Amino acid sequence: MSLFSSPEEFSAETNFSSYSRWQDIFRSWLWRYYDHLFQLIFYNFGWFSSCLGVGWLASYLGVLNRNQQWNWLEIYPVFVLECAISIPWALAVFKIFIEDRITLSGLWIDLRIYFWKALASTALSGLVLGLALYNIRFYYMLQTSFHFWVFILMGFVTTVFLYVLMMILYQWPILFFQNPPFGKLIYRSFLITLGTGSCSFFLLFFSLFAVLLFVLAPFLWVLVGFVFVFSLYAVALEKHFLRYKITYQNKPIFDFIKSLDLERQRGWRDIFKPWETR
Repeated sequence: MSLFSSPEEFSAETNFSSYSRWQDIFRSWLWRYYDHLFQLIFYNFGWFSSCLGVGWLASYLGVLNRNQQWNWLEIYPVFVLECAISIPWALAVFKIFIEDRITLSGLWIDLRIYFWKALASTALSGLVLGLALYNIRFYYMLQTSFHFWVFILMGFVTTVFLYVLMMILYQWPILFFQNPPFGKLIYRSFLITLGTGSCSFFLLFFSLFAVLLFVLAPFLWVLVGFVFVFSLYAVALEKHFLRYKITYQNKPIFDFIKSLDLERQRGWRDIFKPWETR
């Protein structure tokens, strides 16, 4: 993506970083979710059903041994297959939230471009997460020895796990947004997570809270679960890139700012009369 850097194109008073505050991220995300609610429920149902089908098939074939916990050799292939099934759905959701439209022909073309890179990045990230979880469990079992170094190592591994998890949540949006080479995809997810700091940390715990809520009320997985988390990070990445004057598909930056300002102006009245601002 190009950087818009010529000084005459920008006003000195424009504060691009203000659009990446968590309040603005949630405002844009919620309004876009509301504008496409029924379409997103349909996509989420398809996403949920396909992933549920993979899980059921794995269980039926005996790939997942319920009598043995932490069996990584069985869990990891199912994880990768679930991710492969999820890529088309995630791409469709990305197009709705970022492009505000979707066509089957365009989706198919983009899917052929992104699929293998998305799957490879997720497979690698899942392996790192699995190793981190294994180490957390290992050090947790060593807590009976009450050695100080055990708590230090467990805290370090837990920090790495949370950081990698935040990186993973940005990887597919970065890929769909910019399609960088594989190495740069990992590197940019690392930089975005590092550069957004507290905002990414807040989004992570909000997402974990949402997942906990979905577990307590399983019907929410069918209605909003998968789309809920992924779309939040797609919008968050769009706002984070704006801080560096990067827009999707080189859209003129002030046209994009104008659309964000319109989102800022929307209020409760738009819930009941959305046609007034659409």
